[in-house]
Amino acid sequence: MNGKFFYTLITVLCASIFSSCVPYDENGSPVPNRRTQIKKQQTVTDKKQQEIDAKREELSKKEDARKKTQSNLDDANVAEETLANDEPKPRIDDEMDLPKPPTPPIPPKNHPVAAAVPGKPGFVFSPFNNKVVDVRNIASGTLVADPQYPASEKKHFRVP
Repeated sequence: MNGKFFYTLITVLCASIFSSCVPYDENGSPVPNRRTQIKKQQTVTDKKQQEIDAKREELSKKEDARKKTQSNLDDANVAEETLANDEPKPRIDDEMDLPKPPTPPIPPKNHPVAAAVPGKPGFVFSPFNNKVVDVRNIASGTLVADPQYPASEKKHFRVP
């Protein structure tokens, strides 16, 4: 019996502490927190907002007008080209929009030279990790990729 009374008393005390933590004004309504008050103070005034909206609208109208004049000029150029010849001439804009082929990366010109393995002709030590690489039937001075590295980070060396 004492255990139930004790737990009930603790529950009532906790409820009274939690309810007393909520701020109320004199009329009994909750007080708004500081975050909402700060947000209300930081809003832009109506006049400033109207000026900003007017500038945005003006800029968008200018951009639309510029796009229309550009498209009208392009249409006129195409019409003139079609009238002059039966086949339209390629425009400069179309040629510039073509994607350029990717250029492969240029490897450095000063590649290290591998060291020959003594007593084993056709085998060399890699200058990058000192592992033995088979270069039989490869001419001297040839650029060779080190097979120990993956394709993304290939390292090249010259055969001695």
